[in-house]
Amino acid sequence: MHRGLKAFVIIVLELVLLASVFMAGLAAGHFSSRLAVSPTPTPPANVQEERQKAFQLFWEAWDILEQSFYGDLPDPQQAARDAVKGVLQRLNDPNTVLLDPELARIVNEDISGQFEGIGATVRTDENGFLIIVEPIENSPASRAGLRPGDIVLEVDGENIQGWSTTEAVAKIRGPRGTKVKLLIYRPSTQEQFTVEITRERIDIPTIETRWLEDETIFYLRLREFNSLVDDKVREALKEMRKRGAKGLILDLRGNPGGLLDVAVSVGSEFVGQGIITEERTKDGTTKQYPALAGGLATDPSLPMVVLVNQASASASEIVAGAIQDTGRGLLVGTRTFGKGAIQQVYQLSDGSQLRVTIAHWFTPKGRDIHKNGLEPDVPVELSWEEYQAGRDTQLEKALEVLKERIDGSAGGVLFLPAMVYVHFPS
Repeated sequence: MHRGLKAFVIIVLELVLLASVFMAGLAAGHFSSRLAVSPTPTPPANVQEERQKAFQLFWEAWDILEQSFYGDLPDPQQAARDAVKGVLQRLNDPNTVLLDPELARIVNEDISGQFEGIGATVRTDENGFLIIVEPIENSPASRAGLRPGDIVLEVDGENIQGWSTTEAVAKIRGPRGTKVKLLIYRPSTQEQFTVEITRERIDIPTIETRWLEDETIFYLRLREFNSLVDDKVREALKEMRKRGAKGLILDLRGNPGGLLDVAVSVGSEFVGQGIITEERTKDGTTKQYPALAGGLATDPSLPMVVLVNQASASASEIVAGAIQDTGRGLLVGTRTFGKGAIQQVYQLSDGSQLRVTIAHWFTPKGRDIHKNGLEPDVPVELSWEEYQAGRDTQLEKALEVLKERIDGSAGGVLFLPAMVYVHFPS
């Protein structure tokens, strides 16, 4: 029953509802997104014998069902998968899952970079409900009126409570031009309603830059940590230095994460020394990822603020945590998502995938990111009504904090041109 394995590490959890892409980052080994071939695990002979005896119970029950059950049974292959899923449910870890071959195929296609779906980041809560974390701006989900905090009860008439995030996302995604019906419950108004959404291709720019406050403050937003981002960030920071910025805002709101090596590279642009993050396994083994030399924005004389929210996850939390712990900058916004679990993905012989949590990420000061998230230094909420009205209170506060650090002024409430906020759906 043991087969050759292929494994790679995933450092992001919140998935975007896209036909062939999760907003997820893959990293194999230290600095690679390629699949790393793992040796086949072969237990000792006595262990194999004990396992065979233990699983004899399953086959005894299966034989009885085949002979006596009044109805249809799944094929033995599917029954075996269902048995594995039953064991995984007992682990109480929503990130350790078995994906059926079709789900695994969709996830593998994610790496190809195709974006088709409804366009929203989601999470599964402790009660098994699928929660809308953030609709992507100008996406079908946004135009359909979905809001952060909305709960998806059904997809095309099927109750999805208790499904893993991956299973729910796979059910909602689909080719552009096709439709999906979602039954939504909105806790803020206690409404329940159905929306029909036509899936589309969604192009999301990974980096956005602006000059604010008479071109004295440089604004840099990262939407994910993919393989192209670190070079783009470096080019943007070169332009910032060339034009002599007096302050820097790094916006990681809504960023679900990405590649580990990119997170370390980007974090090193701001953190000049020490470590960016530390990996810890359950047996206490640790692995540190030090800051790389040559960062372009490590000078403490350049004040820095990082914008975060409940949709900032994984690689975003690695970078934000390093900046916060080293004192390089302040976090402004709301508590981050809290995705610090690392999954290793095993490709099984029947085409299914087994995703196993193997370690957690910790900040330089030893804070466990997983399920805890990062608390901002300056907490600021941004309501849906404020966003719809074109006001970004979190960005306003970030500018206020920077102005105080730049010139010592008391600051005040700042009302900015609408173009500053249009790229941030809260």
